[in-house]
Amino acid sequence: MTADDSDGDRVTVRLPDELPVLTREVSRILLGILVELTEIEVPDEPPRKESHDC
Repeated sequence: MTADDSDGDRVTVRLPDELPVLTREVSRILLGILVELTEIEVPDEPPRKESHDC
C-alpha cells in the first residue's frame, strides 16, 4: 500500500475501556460464533461422565 492508497481506505475500530462481563448468555453467543466459523461438529450437550469401578 502506498501513501496515496491509504487516504480513502481508513478503518476506525473503537474498543471499550474494559472487558465486558462474561455471563453464561454471552459465553454461549461467543461459542456459537466460533462454531459457525469452524467446520468441526460440536454436540449440543456435554458428554456424560461414566463411572469406572476399579
